[in-house]
Amino acid sequence: MNPKTLLLSLSALYLITISAFASENFQLQPPPAYEGKIIENPDIPPIFTGGSGEMHKFISGTLRYPADAVERNVQGLVVYTFVVEKDGTLTNFELIHRADSLLDKEALRILQAMPPWRPAKYKDEFVRSKSYVPMYFRLNKNAKTVARTTTNPANTVGKTNPEIANSEVYSIVDKMPQYPYGEKELAGFIAHQLRYPKEARQQGVQGRILCSFIVAVDGSISNIEVVQGLHSQLDNEAIRVLSLMSKWIPGEKNGEKVNVKCLLPIDFTIDEEPIPALSANP
Repeated sequence: MNPKTLLLSLSALYLITISAFASENFQLQPPPAYEGKIIENPDIPPIFTGGSGEMHKFISGTLRYPADAVERNVQGLVVYTFVVEKDGTLTNFELIHRADSLLDKEALRILQAMPPWRPAKYKDEFVRSKSYVPMYFRLNKNAKTVARTTTNPANTVGKTNPEIANSEVYSIVDKMPQYPYGEKELAGFIAHQLRYPKEARQQGVQGRILCSFIVAVDGSISNIEVVQGLHSQLDNEAIRVLSLMSKWIPGEKNGEKVNVKCLLPIDFTIDEEPIPALSANP
């Protein structure tokens, strides 16, 4: 079993707070054919050209909230994965967390409209790699058409702090929260604490779970949620392990410490053959 982790500082959770705007019609074009292996852990990950701040501005300026979704007061989280090609083109979009179909479609339109990213590098060469951008759509009919980085709490399933959840929480700040000992030690901590659930291992279940949590102004961790689950036992195990984390270095905005919502994927991988299921027969 080889669990891996990666803190998503770039692909932060985008909260879209906008007024009523009609969505433009668009046609999905078949992606061009690309060749080459997708590198799971490149030396330098792909990034939106200009960084997370520029990506936030692009999403804010491109988004058109579907009129029907506005009428129905539809909101929610949408997450797509995609491949960043060697030339920075985005292809192979896969919807891993759905909201309303109109919001799913609008998030895809925004991603397809993005300019080329800076591709990943592995051994000093540009390579194909995967990434994802979560977007949380929130309506405010009295607001101007803008994108903000504050967010309301989602359905938490882990360690919860209602006071923090009901206060202002950001997803993009000047200084993102950090695990005090670095990402390598964070991965080591999770690998050491994680216990692969027996039933899931018997069934050969493996893959990636996407979790979110809030790092408070004092660095404490709360409101842990599985955004994209895989198996109930694996989901619960991911929450259990994240609940054991010590305090982080809190995020800062304009020089002040603030509450920040972070995303963290955890990969469950079975290196050995799944153990046989228990049987009542001798």
